[in-house]
Amino acid sequence: MCIVIAGGIKGIEREYKNISKKYGFKCKIFNENVPNFNKKIKNVDAVVMFTGTVSHKISKKCCAVCKKNDICLKRMHSSSINQLELALQEISSEI
Repeated sequence: MCIVIAGGIKGIEREYKNISKKYGFKCKIFNENVPNFNKKIKNVDAVVMFTGTVSHKISKKCCAVCKKNDICLKRMHSSSINQLELALQEISSEI
């Protein structure tokens, strides 16, 4: 299973990936806008969006792609590891 983390703190990306592996998820992290962003996230199982650190442009694109492709979207204000764990627990129970 694959998830996308939109936003977050660049310095703790490795910890985000380790936590994701702990829950059995492969993780892609997007801290900034990249070319073909819509195509890169349309085949994932879930998206965790850190609303406090994500740009408005990425936020809008994430919401549109998730709605169109029926992808689970979890919005968390804080970019902390505890919030990521909470989101992954919720995603694990839903999927």
